[in-house]
Amino acid sequence: MKFHRLSWPLFALAFFGALVGFFISTVSPFSNFFGAISKDELRASDRAAQVDSDFSLRSSDQVVTRDLAQPSKVIPGELVVHFDNRNDYLAYLEALTNAGITPLGQIDKLLAVRIPESALLEANFGQFGARSSYSHRIECPLPPVEIDPEALASLRAYGLSACAITGDFIAGQGEGVIVAILDSGIQAHPQFDEVYIVPIDLAGGGMAGLGAAHGTSVASIITGSEGIAPAAELFVVRLLDGEGSGNSYHVAQGIVRAVDFGVQIINMSLGVYQDSPLLRQAVKYADDRGVIMVAAAGNDGYDHIPYPAAYSQVLAVTAVDANGQHAFFPNQSEEIDFAAPGVGVLTAKEDKGTTLFSGTSAAAPFVSGTLASLMSGAGALPPKQAVDILKRYLNDQGAPSADPVYGAGLIDWDRLRERAKPNLLDVALADIYLQPNALPGTTMPIEVTVQNRGTNWFSDARLEVFIGEAEPVSFVLGSLGPGQTTTRKVFTQIPTLDSDETLSLAARVMPIKLEDDVRLNNNLKAVTFRPAK
Repeated sequence: MKFHRLSWPLFALAFFGALVGFFISTVSPFSNFFGAISKDELRASDRAAQVDSDFSLRSSDQVVTRDLAQPSKVIPGELVVHFDNRNDYLAYLEALTNAGITPLGQIDKLLAVRIPESALLEANFGQFGARSSYSHRIECPLPPVEIDPEALASLRAYGLSACAITGDFIAGQGEGVIVAILDSGIQAHPQFDEVYIVPIDLAGGGMAGLGAAHGTSVASIITGSEGIAPAAELFVVRLLDGEGSGNSYHVAQGIVRAVDFGVQIINMSLGVYQDSPLLRQAVKYADDRGVIMVAAAGNDGYDHIPYPAAYSQVLAVTAVDANGQHAFFPNQSEEIDFAAPGVGVLTAKEDKGTTLFSGTSAAAPFVSGTLASLMSGAGALPPKQAVDILKRYLNDQGAPSADPVYGAGLIDWDRLRERAKPNLLDVALADIYLQPNALPGTTMPIEVTVQNRGTNWFSDARLEVFIGEAEPVSFVLGSLGPGQTTTRKVFTQIPTLDSDETLSLAARVMPIKLEDDVRLNNNLKAVTFRPAK
Protein backbone atom coordinates (compact mmCIF):
# COMPACT_ATOMS: atom_id res chain seq x y z
CA MET A 1 0.00 0.00 0.00
CA LYS A 2 1.79 3.08 -1.27
CA PHE A 3 1.03 6.24 0.61
CA HIS A 4 3.76 8.26 -1.12
CA ARG A 5 1.86 9.61 -4.05
CA LEU A 6 2.50 13.23 -3.12
CA SER A 7 5.85 14.69 -2.30
CA TRP A 8 6.29 14.87 1.46
CA PRO A 9 5.99 18.69 1.74
CA LEU A 10 2.82 18.76 -0.31
CA PHE A 11 1.45 15.67 1.42
CA ALA A 12 2.11 17.17 4.83
CA LEU A 13 0.35 20.37 3.81
CA ALA A 14 -2.65 18.43 2.51
CA PHE A 15 -2.78 16.19 5.56
CA PHE A 16 -2.60 18.88 8.21
CA GLY A 17 -5.02 21.10 6.32
CA ALA A 18 -7.54 18.26 6.60
CA LEU A 19 -7.45 18.42 10.40
CA VAL A 20 -9.54 21.61 10.53
CA GLY A 21 -12.45 21.46 13.01
CA PHE A 22 -13.40 18.65 15.33
CA PHE A 23 -15.62 15.60 15.14
CA ILE A 24 -19.00 16.08 16.85
CA SER A 25 -22.10 15.02 14.93
CA THR A 26 -22.92 11.61 13.45
CA VAL A 27 -23.28 10.33 9.90
CA SER A 28 -23.88 6.63 9.80
CA PRO A 29 -22.40 4.22 7.35
CA PHE A 30 -24.70 1.44 6.45
CA SER A 31 -23.65 -1.35 8.65
CA ASN A 32 -21.34 -4.01 7.27
CA PHE A 33 -24.05 -6.56 7.69
CA PHE A 34 -21.79 -9.53 8.38
CA GLY A 35 -24.54 -12.09 8.24
CA ALA A 36 -24.75 -15.66 9.33
CA ILE A 37 -23.40 -17.71 6.41
CA SER A 38 -23.87 -21.45 6.27
CA LYS A 39 -20.88 -23.82 6.52
CA ASP A 40 -21.77 -25.25 3.13
CA GLU A 41 -21.55 -21.83 1.55
CA LEU A 42 -18.24 -21.19 3.22
CA ARG A 43 -16.89 -24.45 1.88
CA ALA A 44 -18.14 -23.48 -1.56
CA SER A 45 -15.87 -20.44 -1.51
CA ASP A 46 -12.42 -20.85 -3.00
CA ARG A 47 -10.91 -18.71 -0.23
CA ALA A 48 -10.79 -18.81 3.53
CA ALA A 49 -13.14 -16.24 5.03
CA GLN A 50 -13.76 -14.97 8.48
CA VAL A 51 -17.42 -14.32 9.23
CA ASP A 52 -18.39 -11.65 11.67
CA SER A 53 -21.87 -11.80 13.20
CA ASP A 54 -22.73 -8.45 14.68
CA PHE A 55 -26.16 -7.88 13.26
CA SER A 56 -29.45 -9.50 12.41
CA LEU A 57 -30.96 -9.33 8.95
CA ARG A 58 -34.66 -9.05 8.75
CA SER A 59 -37.33 -9.92 6.29
CA SER A 60 -40.65 -11.54 5.62
CA ASP A 61 -41.91 -13.33 2.58
CA GLN A 62 -42.10 -9.97 0.89
CA VAL A 63 -39.71 -7.06 1.15
CA VAL A 64 -40.22 -5.23 4.43
CA THR A 65 -40.53 -1.48 4.35
CA ARG A 66 -41.93 1.09 6.69
CA ASP A 67 -42.32 4.81 6.50
CA LEU A 68 -40.50 6.09 9.54
CA ALA A 69 -40.00 9.82 9.94
CA GLN A 70 -36.50 10.48 11.18
CA PRO A 71 -36.37 12.98 14.06
CA SER A 72 -34.16 15.98 13.52
CA LYS A 73 -31.36 15.83 16.06
CA VAL A 74 -29.37 18.99 15.75
CA ILE A 75 -25.98 19.26 17.40
CA PRO A 76 -26.27 21.96 20.05
CA GLY A 77 -23.79 24.74 20.20
CA GLU A 78 -22.72 25.03 16.56
CA LEU A 79 -23.90 26.33 13.18
CA VAL A 80 -22.80 26.19 9.54
CA VAL A 81 -22.91 29.65 7.96
CA HIS A 82 -23.27 30.05 4.18
CA PHE A 83 -22.41 33.11 2.06
CA ASP A 84 -23.46 34.11 -1.45
CA ASN A 85 -20.30 36.02 -2.33
CA ARG A 86 -16.65 35.78 -1.41
CA ASN A 87 -16.32 39.36 -0.17
CA ASP A 88 -18.94 38.83 2.56
CA TYR A 89 -17.35 35.47 3.43
CA LEU A 90 -13.89 36.99 3.84
CA ALA A 91 -15.29 39.93 5.79
CA TYR A 92 -16.97 37.57 8.23
CA LEU A 93 -13.81 35.52 8.70
CA GLU A 94 -12.02 38.76 9.51
CA ALA A 95 -14.76 39.68 12.00
CA LEU A 96 -14.30 36.31 13.71
CA THR A 97 -10.54 36.88 13.93
CA ASN A 98 -11.00 40.35 15.35
CA ALA A 99 -13.35 38.92 17.97
CA GLY A 100 -10.80 36.27 18.93
CA ILE A 101 -13.00 33.42 17.66
CA THR A 102 -11.50 30.41 15.91
CA PRO A 103 -13.89 28.74 13.42
CA LEU A 104 -14.60 25.08 13.96
CA GLY A 105 -13.92 24.62 10.26
CA GLN A 106 -14.29 26.28 6.89
CA ILE A 107 -14.74 25.21 3.27
CA ASP A 108 -13.51 28.08 1.15
CA LYS A 109 -14.77 26.66 -2.16
CA LEU A 110 -18.32 26.55 -0.79
CA LEU A 111 -18.07 29.87 1.11
CA ALA A 112 -19.08 28.04 4.29
CA VAL A 113 -17.76 28.29 7.83
CA ARG A 114 -18.57 26.17 10.88
CA ILE A 115 -18.85 28.23 14.04
CA PRO A 116 -19.79 27.86 17.70
CA GLU A 117 -23.19 29.40 18.44
CA SER A 118 -21.49 31.60 20.99
CA ALA A 119 -19.85 33.44 18.10
CA LEU A 120 -23.17 35.14 17.41
CA LEU A 121 -22.59 37.39 20.42
CA GLU A 122 -19.34 38.71 19.04
CA ALA A 123 -19.76 38.39 15.26
CA ASN A 124 -23.34 37.92 14.05
CA PHE A 125 -23.33 36.48 10.55
CA GLY A 126 -26.68 38.16 9.86
CA GLN A 127 -24.86 41.44 9.51
CA PHE A 128 -23.03 40.01 6.50
CA GLY A 129 -26.08 38.81 4.57
CA ALA A 130 -25.39 35.16 5.39
CA ARG A 131 -27.71 32.25 6.17
CA SER A 132 -27.18 29.33 8.50
CA SER A 133 -28.00 25.66 8.93
CA TYR A 134 -27.52 23.10 11.68
CA SER A 135 -25.42 20.01 11.83
CA HIS A 136 -27.41 16.85 12.49
CA ARG A 137 -26.45 13.98 14.70
CA ILE A 138 -27.59 10.80 13.00
CA GLU A 139 -27.34 7.24 14.28
CA CYS A 140 -27.67 4.26 12.02
CA PRO A 141 -30.99 2.64 12.96
CA LEU A 142 -31.14 -1.06 13.70
CA PRO A 143 -33.03 -3.22 11.24
CA PRO A 144 -36.73 -2.78 12.06
CA VAL A 145 -37.69 -6.42 11.58
CA GLU A 146 -35.79 -9.52 12.64
CA ILE A 147 -35.42 -12.12 9.92
CA ASP A 148 -36.51 -15.66 10.66
CA PRO A 149 -34.08 -18.57 10.03
CA GLU A 150 -35.92 -19.74 6.92
CA ALA A 151 -35.76 -16.28 5.33
CA LEU A 152 -32.12 -15.91 6.34
CA ALA A 153 -31.29 -19.17 4.60
CA SER A 154 -32.85 -17.81 1.40
CA LEU A 155 -30.27 -15.02 1.27
CA ARG A 156 -27.50 -16.69 -0.65
CA ALA A 157 -24.01 -15.31 -0.02
CA TYR A 158 -21.53 -14.85 -2.83
CA GLY A 159 -18.51 -15.96 -0.80
CA LEU A 160 -16.23 -14.63 -3.56
CA SER A 161 -14.07 -11.57 -4.08
CA ALA A 162 -15.24 -8.83 -6.39
CA CYS A 163 -13.02 -9.82 -9.32
CA ALA A 164 -14.35 -13.40 -9.11
CA ILE A 165 -17.96 -12.22 -9.01
CA THR A 166 -17.48 -10.02 -12.06
CA GLY A 167 -15.66 -12.72 -13.97
CA ASP A 168 -12.31 -10.93 -14.25
CA PHE A 169 -13.39 -9.07 -17.37
CA ILE A 170 -11.70 -5.94 -16.18
CA ALA A 171 -8.46 -7.47 -14.93
CA GLY A 172 -5.67 -4.91 -15.11
CA GLN A 173 -8.00 -2.02 -15.69
CA GLY A 174 -8.57 1.16 -13.68
CA GLU A 175 -5.23 2.69 -14.66
CA GLY A 176 -5.38 6.46 -14.77
CA VAL A 177 -8.58 6.63 -12.72
CA ILE A 178 -8.63 8.00 -9.18
CA VAL A 179 -11.50 6.89 -6.96
CA ALA A 180 -12.26 8.73 -3.74
CA ILE A 181 -13.54 6.64 -0.83
CA LEU A 182 -15.29 8.72 1.83
CA ASP A 183 -15.48 6.27 4.68
CA SER A 184 -13.74 5.07 7.85
CA GLY A 185 -10.16 4.96 6.58
CA ILE A 186 -8.16 2.01 5.31
CA GLN A 187 -5.91 -0.65 6.79
CA ALA A 188 -2.74 -2.06 5.30
CA HIS A 189 -3.38 -5.30 3.45
CA PRO A 190 -1.54 -7.38 0.84
CA GLN A 191 -4.37 -6.68 -1.63
CA PHE A 192 -3.27 -3.03 -1.67
CA ASP A 193 0.49 -3.56 -2.01
CA GLU A 194 0.52 -2.13 -5.53
CA VAL A 195 -2.16 0.52 -5.02
CA TYR A 196 -1.32 4.22 -4.80
CA ILE A 197 -3.28 5.70 -1.91
CA VAL A 198 -3.52 9.32 -0.78
CA PRO A 199 -4.93 9.42 2.78
CA ILE A 200 -6.79 12.34 4.38
CA ASP A 201 -7.92 12.06 8.02
CA LEU A 202 -10.84 14.33 8.98
CA ALA A 203 -12.13 12.21 11.85
CA GLY A 204 -8.91 11.62 13.75
CA GLY A 205 -7.69 8.32 15.08
CA GLY A 206 -5.43 7.58 12.12
CA MET A 207 -6.21 6.13 8.70
CA ALA A 208 -5.99 2.57 10.02
CA GLY A 209 -7.62 3.40 13.32
CA LEU A 210 -10.62 1.87 15.01
CA GLY A 211 -13.47 1.25 12.61
CA ALA A 212 -11.31 1.27 9.48
CA ALA A 213 -12.44 -2.28 8.57
CA HIS A 214 -15.51 -0.82 6.84
CA GLY A 215 -13.48 1.38 4.50
CA THR A 216 -10.99 -1.44 3.93
CA SER A 217 -13.76 -3.75 2.69
CA VAL A 218 -15.13 -1.03 0.42
CA ALA A 219 -11.66 -0.35 -1.02
CA SER A 220 -10.94 -4.03 -1.75
CA ILE A 221 -14.08 -4.27 -3.91
CA ILE A 222 -12.96 -1.32 -6.03
CA THR A 223 -9.22 -1.85 -6.47
CA GLY A 224 -6.23 -3.97 -5.50
CA SER A 225 -5.46 -7.56 -6.38
CA GLU A 226 -9.05 -8.73 -5.77
CA GLY A 227 -10.86 -5.60 -6.90
CA ILE A 228 -12.80 -4.80 -10.04
CA ALA A 229 -10.41 -2.06 -11.21
CA PRO A 230 -7.09 -3.32 -9.81
CA ALA A 231 -4.99 -0.49 -11.23
CA ALA A 232 -7.18 2.35 -9.97
CA GLU A 233 -5.69 4.79 -7.46
CA LEU A 234 -7.42 5.78 -4.23
CA PHE A 235 -8.03 9.09 -2.48
CA VAL A 236 -9.17 7.88 0.94
CA VAL A 237 -10.90 10.31 3.29
CA ARG A 238 -11.44 9.11 6.84
CA LEU A 239 -14.53 10.90 8.13
CA LEU A 240 -16.14 8.11 10.14
CA ASP A 241 -14.87 7.32 13.62
CA GLY A 242 -14.37 4.01 15.40
CA GLU A 243 -18.12 3.64 15.87
CA GLY A 244 -18.88 4.32 12.22
CA SER A 245 -20.26 7.80 12.76
CA GLY A 246 -19.38 11.27 11.50
CA ASN A 247 -21.09 14.44 10.34
CA SER A 248 -22.42 15.99 7.16
CA TYR A 249 -19.93 18.85 7.37
CA HIS A 250 -17.02 16.45 6.98
CA VAL A 251 -18.79 14.63 4.14
CA ALA A 252 -19.14 17.94 2.28
CA GLN A 253 -15.54 18.79 3.08
CA GLY A 254 -14.39 15.39 1.84
CA ILE A 255 -16.27 15.81 -1.44
CA VAL A 256 -14.65 19.16 -2.11
CA ARG A 257 -11.17 17.88 -1.19
CA ALA A 258 -11.62 14.89 -3.51
CA VAL A 259 -12.83 17.00 -6.43
CA ASP A 260 -9.98 19.47 -6.05
CA PHE A 261 -7.49 16.59 -5.97
CA GLY A 262 -8.73 15.45 -9.37
CA VAL A 263 -10.73 12.28 -8.68
CA GLN A 264 -13.16 11.01 -11.31
CA ILE A 265 -15.38 8.93 -9.00
CA ILE A 266 -16.47 9.36 -5.37
CA ASN A 267 -17.79 6.34 -3.45
CA MET A 268 -19.87 7.06 -0.34
CA SER A 269 -21.04 3.98 1.55
CA LEU A 270 -22.64 6.22 4.18
CA GLY A 271 -25.57 8.58 4.56
CA VAL A 272 -27.78 10.82 6.66
CA TYR A 273 -31.57 11.10 6.53
CA GLN A 274 -31.63 14.90 6.84
CA ASP A 275 -31.05 17.07 3.81
CA SER A 276 -28.18 19.46 4.39
CA PRO A 277 -27.74 22.70 2.43
CA LEU A 278 -23.97 22.31 2.72
CA LEU A 279 -23.97 18.68 1.55
CA ARG A 280 -26.29 19.59 -1.31
CA GLN A 281 -23.90 22.37 -2.29
CA ALA A 282 -20.91 20.02 -2.19
CA VAL A 283 -22.69 17.49 -4.40
CA LYS A 284 -23.44 20.24 -6.93
CA TYR A 285 -19.79 21.32 -6.77
CA ALA A 286 -18.72 17.81 -7.77
CA ASP A 287 -21.41 17.35 -10.40
CA ASP A 288 -20.60 20.68 -12.06
CA ARG A 289 -17.03 19.42 -12.52
CA GLY A 290 -18.06 16.11 -14.05
CA VAL A 291 -17.25 13.89 -11.07
CA ILE A 292 -19.37 10.73 -10.71
CA MET A 293 -20.80 10.15 -7.24
CA VAL A 294 -22.00 6.75 -6.02
CA ALA A 295 -23.73 6.15 -2.67
CA ALA A 296 -25.32 3.35 -0.70
CA ALA A 297 -29.13 3.30 -0.56
CA GLY A 298 -29.16 2.20 3.12
CA ASN A 299 -30.06 -0.94 5.02
CA ASP A 300 -32.93 0.22 7.21
CA GLY A 301 -35.96 -1.14 5.35
CA TYR A 302 -37.50 2.31 4.86
CA ASP A 303 -39.44 3.47 1.80
CA HIS A 304 -37.02 6.35 1.31
CA ILE A 305 -33.27 6.61 1.06
CA PRO A 306 -30.76 8.83 2.82
CA TYR A 307 -28.53 11.58 1.53
CA PRO A 308 -26.31 11.80 -0.47
CA ALA A 309 -27.89 8.83 -2.31
CA ALA A 310 -31.20 10.74 -2.46
CA TYR A 311 -29.71 13.59 -4.50
CA SER A 312 -30.46 13.39 -8.21
CA GLN A 313 -26.79 13.89 -9.12
CA VAL A 314 -25.74 10.81 -7.10
CA LEU A 315 -26.09 7.18 -8.24
CA ALA A 316 -27.98 5.28 -5.52
CA VAL A 317 -27.20 1.56 -5.24
CA THR A 318 -29.19 -1.21 -3.57
CA ALA A 319 -28.07 -4.76 -2.73
CA VAL A 320 -28.90 -8.22 -4.06
CA ASP A 321 -27.76 -11.69 -3.01
CA ALA A 322 -25.99 -14.33 -5.10
CA ASN A 323 -29.32 -15.31 -6.68
CA GLY A 324 -29.79 -11.77 -7.91
CA GLN A 325 -32.71 -11.31 -5.52
CA HIS A 326 -33.38 -8.27 -3.39
CA ALA A 327 -31.60 -8.72 -0.07
CA PHE A 328 -34.62 -7.79 2.10
CA PHE A 329 -32.84 -5.22 4.23
CA PRO A 330 -32.21 -2.32 1.77
CA ASN A 331 -34.39 0.76 1.63
CA GLN A 332 -36.72 1.14 -1.33
CA SER A 333 -37.29 4.31 -3.36
CA GLU A 334 -37.93 5.55 -6.88
CA GLU A 335 -34.58 7.31 -6.50
CA ILE A 336 -32.60 4.04 -6.55
CA ASP A 337 -30.55 3.71 -9.75
CA PHE A 338 -28.83 0.29 -9.69
CA ALA A 339 -28.73 -3.05 -7.94
CA ALA A 340 -25.41 -4.81 -7.28
CA PRO A 341 -23.98 -7.65 -5.12
CA GLY A 342 -24.38 -6.98 -1.41
CA VAL A 343 -24.62 -10.26 0.54
CA GLY A 344 -21.54 -12.16 1.67
CA VAL A 345 -18.91 -10.56 -0.60
CA LEU A 346 -15.38 -11.66 0.30
CA THR A 347 -13.31 -8.58 1.12
CA ALA A 348 -10.03 -7.57 2.75
CA LYS A 349 -9.70 -7.38 6.50
CA GLU A 350 -6.90 -6.38 8.85
CA ASP A 351 -3.94 -8.71 9.49
CA LYS A 352 -3.99 -10.12 5.97
CA GLY A 353 -7.40 -11.70 6.58
CA THR A 354 -10.69 -11.69 4.72
CA THR A 355 -14.30 -11.31 5.76
CA LEU A 356 -17.77 -11.64 4.27
CA PHE A 357 -19.05 -8.11 3.80
CA SER A 358 -22.73 -7.34 3.21
CA GLY A 359 -25.11 -4.41 2.85
CA THR A 360 -25.60 -1.59 0.40
CA SER A 361 -22.17 -0.46 1.61
CA ALA A 362 -20.84 -3.42 -0.42
CA ALA A 363 -23.10 -2.82 -3.42
CA ALA A 364 -22.03 0.80 -4.00
CA PRO A 365 -18.32 0.04 -4.64
CA PHE A 366 -19.31 -2.57 -7.25
CA VAL A 367 -20.75 0.31 -9.25
CA SER A 368 -17.76 2.57 -8.53
CA GLY A 369 -15.27 -0.14 -9.51
CA THR A 370 -17.13 -1.03 -12.70
CA LEU A 371 -17.23 2.62 -13.77
CA ALA A 372 -13.51 2.96 -13.04
CA SER A 373 -12.85 0.00 -15.32
CA LEU A 374 -15.02 1.41 -18.12
CA MET A 375 -13.15 4.72 -17.87
CA SER A 376 -9.70 3.13 -18.31
CA GLY A 377 -7.66 1.09 -20.75
CA ALA A 378 -8.29 0.68 -24.46
CA GLY A 379 -11.58 2.28 -25.40
CA ALA A 380 -11.79 4.27 -22.17
CA LEU A 381 -15.06 6.14 -21.82
CA PRO A 382 -15.63 9.66 -20.47
CA PRO A 383 -17.46 9.68 -17.09
CA LYS A 384 -20.95 10.53 -18.36
CA GLN A 385 -20.68 8.03 -21.20
CA ALA A 386 -19.50 5.31 -18.81
CA VAL A 387 -22.63 5.85 -16.71
CA ASP A 388 -24.80 5.72 -19.85
CA ILE A 389 -23.19 2.41 -20.93
CA LEU A 390 -23.72 0.95 -17.47
CA LYS A 391 -27.40 1.90 -17.58
CA ARG A 392 -27.82 0.54 -21.10
CA TYR A 393 -26.61 -2.96 -20.23
CA LEU A 394 -28.50 -3.61 -17.02
CA ASN A 395 -30.71 -6.63 -16.45
CA ASP A 396 -34.32 -5.72 -15.87
CA GLN A 397 -35.43 -7.05 -12.48
CA GLY A 398 -38.56 -6.86 -10.33
CA ALA A 399 -41.53 -4.94 -11.69
CA PRO A 400 -41.25 -4.14 -15.42
CA SER A 401 -38.91 -1.22 -16.17
CA ALA A 402 -37.52 0.90 -13.32
CA ASP A 403 -38.94 0.19 -9.88
CA PRO A 404 -38.24 1.20 -6.25
CA VAL A 405 -36.71 -2.18 -5.37
CA TYR A 406 -34.07 -2.73 -8.09
CA GLY A 407 -33.95 0.72 -9.67
CA ALA A 408 -33.25 0.55 -13.40
CA GLY A 409 -31.88 -2.96 -13.00
CA LEU A 410 -29.07 -5.28 -11.93
CA ILE A 411 -25.49 -4.94 -13.20
CA ASP A 412 -24.62 -7.66 -15.73
CA TRP A 413 -20.89 -7.97 -16.36
CA ASP A 414 -21.34 -10.51 -19.14
CA ARG A 415 -23.37 -7.99 -21.11
CA LEU A 416 -20.82 -5.24 -20.48
CA ARG A 417 -18.00 -7.51 -21.56
CA GLU A 418 -19.75 -8.64 -24.74
CA ARG A 419 -21.48 -5.42 -25.74
CA ALA A 420 -19.36 -5.04 -28.90
CA LYS A 421 -19.68 -8.70 -29.96
CA PRO A 422 -21.93 -8.96 -33.04
CA ASN A 423 -24.77 -11.39 -33.67
CA LEU A 424 -25.06 -12.54 -30.07
CA LEU A 425 -28.43 -14.12 -29.20
CA ASP A 426 -29.34 -14.17 -25.51
CA VAL A 427 -33.05 -14.43 -24.73
CA ALA A 428 -33.66 -14.08 -20.99
CA LEU A 429 -36.61 -14.49 -18.67
CA ALA A 430 -36.01 -11.29 -16.70
CA ASP A 431 -38.57 -11.67 -13.91
CA ILE A 432 -42.02 -12.78 -12.79
CA TYR A 433 -43.80 -10.03 -10.88
CA LEU A 434 -46.91 -10.18 -8.75
CA GLN A 435 -47.83 -7.23 -6.59
CA PRO A 436 -46.79 -8.03 -3.01
CA ASN A 437 -50.08 -6.67 -1.65
CA ALA A 438 -52.20 -9.10 -3.67
CA LEU A 439 -55.04 -10.33 -1.46
CA PRO A 440 -56.65 -13.77 -1.47
CA GLY A 441 -59.80 -13.88 -3.60
CA THR A 442 -58.78 -10.99 -5.87
CA THR A 443 -57.87 -11.24 -9.53
CA MET A 444 -54.41 -9.86 -10.17
CA PRO A 445 -52.06 -9.70 -13.17
CA ILE A 446 -48.88 -11.73 -13.16
CA GLU A 447 -46.37 -9.74 -15.22
CA VAL A 448 -43.67 -11.74 -16.98
CA THR A 449 -40.83 -9.77 -18.54
CA VAL A 450 -38.56 -11.07 -21.30
CA GLN A 451 -35.35 -9.22 -22.16
CA ASN A 452 -33.06 -9.43 -25.15
CA ARG A 453 -29.62 -9.46 -23.52
CA GLY A 454 -27.78 -10.15 -26.73
CA THR A 455 -26.44 -7.84 -29.42
CA ASN A 456 -28.68 -9.04 -32.24
CA TRP A 457 -32.42 -8.68 -32.92
CA PHE A 458 -34.50 -11.77 -32.34
CA SER A 459 -38.01 -12.78 -33.36
CA ASP A 460 -40.33 -15.73 -33.04
CA ALA A 461 -39.59 -16.70 -29.49
CA ARG A 462 -42.20 -18.47 -27.38
CA LEU A 463 -43.08 -17.64 -23.78
CA GLU A 464 -44.90 -20.06 -21.45
CA VAL A 465 -46.28 -19.07 -18.05
CA PHE A 466 -47.13 -21.68 -15.39
CA ILE A 467 -49.45 -20.85 -12.47
CA GLY A 468 -49.73 -23.56 -9.88
CA GLU A 469 -50.95 -26.83 -11.39
CA ALA A 470 -52.88 -25.16 -14.22
CA GLU A 471 -52.07 -25.62 -17.89
CA PRO A 472 -49.43 -23.16 -19.10
CA VAL A 473 -50.39 -19.98 -20.93
CA SER A 474 -48.38 -19.48 -24.13
CA PHE A 475 -47.39 -16.35 -26.05
CA VAL A 476 -45.55 -15.82 -29.31
CA LEU A 477 -43.17 -12.90 -28.95
CA GLY A 478 -42.47 -10.51 -31.76
CA SER A 479 -39.17 -8.89 -32.65
CA LEU A 480 -37.10 -7.47 -29.82
CA GLY A 481 -34.01 -5.31 -30.23
CA PRO A 482 -30.82 -5.58 -28.16
CA GLY A 483 -31.51 -4.64 -24.54
CA GLN A 484 -35.23 -4.24 -25.09
CA THR A 485 -37.87 -5.84 -22.89
CA THR A 486 -41.42 -6.97 -23.42
CA THR A 487 -43.97 -7.84 -20.74
CA ARG A 488 -46.92 -10.22 -20.90
CA LYS A 489 -49.72 -10.31 -18.34
CA VAL A 490 -51.61 -13.34 -17.13
CA PHE A 491 -54.56 -12.64 -14.84
CA THR A 492 -55.22 -15.13 -12.10
CA GLN A 493 -57.32 -15.33 -8.98
CA ILE A 494 -55.24 -15.31 -5.84
CA PRO A 495 -56.39 -18.36 -3.88
CA THR A 496 -57.01 -18.53 -0.18
CA LEU A 497 -54.09 -20.50 1.15
CA ASP A 498 -53.24 -22.04 4.48
CA SER A 499 -50.32 -20.48 6.28
CA ASP A 500 -47.97 -23.24 5.20
CA GLU A 501 -48.88 -23.08 1.48
CA THR A 502 -47.57 -20.95 -1.33
CA LEU A 503 -48.56 -20.15 -4.91
CA SER A 504 -46.02 -21.45 -7.42
CA LEU A 505 -45.26 -19.29 -10.45
CA ALA A 506 -42.90 -20.18 -13.28
CA ALA A 507 -42.13 -19.10 -16.82
CA ARG A 508 -39.77 -20.01 -19.63
CA VAL A 509 -38.86 -18.42 -22.93
CA MET A 510 -37.35 -20.25 -25.90
CA PRO A 511 -36.17 -18.91 -29.27
CA ILE A 512 -37.03 -20.88 -32.38
CA LYS A 513 -33.37 -21.73 -32.95
CA LEU A 514 -32.48 -22.94 -29.50
CA GLU A 515 -28.87 -23.65 -30.41
CA ASP A 516 -28.26 -19.95 -31.08
CA ASP A 517 -29.08 -18.90 -27.51
CA VAL A 518 -25.76 -18.53 -25.68
CA ARG A 519 -27.15 -18.63 -22.10
CA LEU A 520 -29.94 -21.12 -21.71
CA ASN A 521 -29.56 -20.89 -17.92
CA ASN A 522 -31.45 -17.60 -17.88
CA ASN A 523 -34.42 -18.81 -19.93
CA LEU A 524 -36.33 -20.19 -16.96
CA LYS A 525 -37.45 -18.65 -13.69
CA ALA A 526 -39.63 -19.94 -10.87
CA VAL A 527 -40.85 -18.14 -7.75
CA THR A 528 -43.25 -18.74 -4.89
CA PHE A 529 -45.78 -16.28 -3.57
CA ARG A 530 -47.53 -16.18 -0.22
CA PRO A 531 -50.71 -14.07 -0.29
CA ALA A 532 -51.07 -11.37 2.29
CA LYS A 533 -53.33 -12.12 5.24
